[in-house]
Amino acid sequence: MAFLRYPVVVMEKIRPYLIGAALTTVLIVGMAQAQARGTRWEYLYIEQAGVQYELIDPDGPPRPRLLHSKVLNTLGDDGWEMVQAGVGGYVFKRRR
Repeated sequence: MAFLRYPVVVMEKIRPYLIGAALTTVLIVGMAQAQARGTRWEYLYIEQAGVQYELIDPDGPPRPRLLHSKVLNTLGDDGWEMVQAGVGGYVFKRRR
């Protein structure tokens, strides 16, 4: 069985089209996979001034003081994940 052999001139002319077709295929397949996952995030920012901390056991023995915040606990129960905690506030995300 003989393989088709194209002259070098023909291959040089169609090479950009072959490369373009390959890149287009990769792009379409990649976009289809990204849409199939459907991962969308919802973000929330809370200023640090809006979060109040309370002692967990104010009458306990002298040890490192443990604090908790009802706002942060409620957000965690609702499915929010803390992405960043900074001087100004907190950034949370969750799946839509």
